[in-house]
Amino acid sequence: MAAPEPPPGRGRVRDVFLRLLGVIFLAAFLSLLVQVRLLFGRDGLLPAAAYLDAHGVLAVPTLFWLDASDRALVELGIAGAVLSFGLILNVAPRWCLLALWALYLSFVSVGQDFLSFQWDNLLLEAAFFTLFVTPGGLRPRRAPPPHPIGVFLMLWLVFRMNFESGAAKLLTGDPTWRDLSAMETYYETAPLPTWVGWYAHQLPAWAQRLSAAYTLLVELVLTPLVWGPRRVRRVVFVAMAAMQATILLTANYGFFNYLSVALALFILDDRDLDCLAARLGRPLRPSPPRVPSRVRTVLLAAVAAILVPLSVIPFLPFLGVRAVGPAHRAIDTVRTLNAYHLFARMTLVRKEVVIEGSADGETWEPYEFRFKPGDPMRPPPFAAPHQPRVDFQLWFLLLGGPPRALYFHRLLERLLTAPAVVAPLFVRDPFPETPPGLLRVAFYRYRFTDVATRRATGAWWSRELLGYSRPLRATDLR
Repeated sequence: MAAPEPPPGRGRVRDVFLRLLGVIFLAAFLSLLVQVRLLFGRDGLLPAAAYLDAHGVLAVPTLFWLDASDRALVELGIAGAVLSFGLILNVAPRWCLLALWALYLSFVSVGQDFLSFQWDNLLLEAAFFTLFVTPGGLRPRRAPPPHPIGVFLMLWLVFRMNFESGAAKLLTGDPTWRDLSAMETYYETAPLPTWVGWYAHQLPAWAQRLSAAYTLLVELVLTPLVWGPRRVRRVVFVAMAAMQATILLTANYGFFNYLSVALALFILDDRDLDCLAARLGRPLRPSPPRVPSRVRTVLLAAVAAILVPLSVIPFLPFLGVRAVGPAHRAIDTVRTLNAYHLFARMTLVRKEVVIEGSADGETWEPYEFRFKPGDPMRPPPFAAPHQPRVDFQLWFLLLGGPPRALYFHRLLERLLTAPAVVAPLFVRDPFPETPPGLLRVAFYRYRFTDVATRRATGAWWSRELLGYSRPLRATDLR
């Protein structure tokens, strides 16, 4: 009687994922490099050095305690990009991954408002969990498949990211998810929509409700099936990838959608990649077998027994459980075990600020940001996987009433006193030579135009003026 065929491994899946993770880290560090001095430099909007001066070492785990100068910010960003290439080229992948985790945590820890997003946490958590499936050695070619417990941990992350996001939509009590109207305003209220989002917004109400139902179906019904039979898992992967592709095409969320699809590869197994390669006429050599190790099994089982319950702690507040204590504080500080609640509460109204400058107090000229909505005639652009952190953060500025964010106050101050520092933010600077004498902030409600208006006028947005701030001089902002 022939021995039963061993279950398929994820060696090829792991190898593909590691290359993709290297590309995602490269995109993340390059995106930071083009804006890091503006964000966290000495004259930036939220200087890292000043932030560290106000906090203790244990509260902020970062390499910038050694040096938080502009030069150090750039050098660590370059180091992250170089190490990303190491992961892409399969050079000491385990050490590259560990170093990338430490470097990105260093930026996230001093990032304040600008690096506070769930995908920044997800990148850290993905890097950490991937360590348990990454081969050692300098050039681990044809490494054996990862241990099944390591694969379980990767699928546990995929499960939590999706299922928690779906559960949070219902647990927060947002009525738009319960009546499936969430997508009717989503495309025009996404932080940084694309021009494809304008077209998606024009779909009829029944299509928008079907889209909301599909999101809940994927996150709450299909996600638990990541451990199901092979054919079911293929359906789950395709459904998740289609959802992420739709989000990617209609709005800019940095590297989030790319990372989500890459993680979902662990839903598949090596047979799926073998079938794909064979159809493309590029058959793959058989993978080397995994060598059983009782010690490794015991160690990974102990790790999983610790990490699985710990990873649930950040989500407990959504279940009405107050999570306190040293374990919760440590998890919050390191941001490597996280709660995921993507789009749990939908924004129904889009309010935007437009900064205007004047030399005489009579004629006012607007500044035009590169990515956020401004001029109604300008199509919403694509930016991802780059995340323009200031443009993105400005979406939150008016969600809680009048703008009180420190970075926005400093942005206005720099426009009047050191405009060269913030000049890269703008595609149109009405005062390129000499800063204006006065600034004011105009507050608007923005809506996507309908098809008839766009055809008649060419405008992508319509906007309604809500009011102005008082004129501001440099002395008002110091």
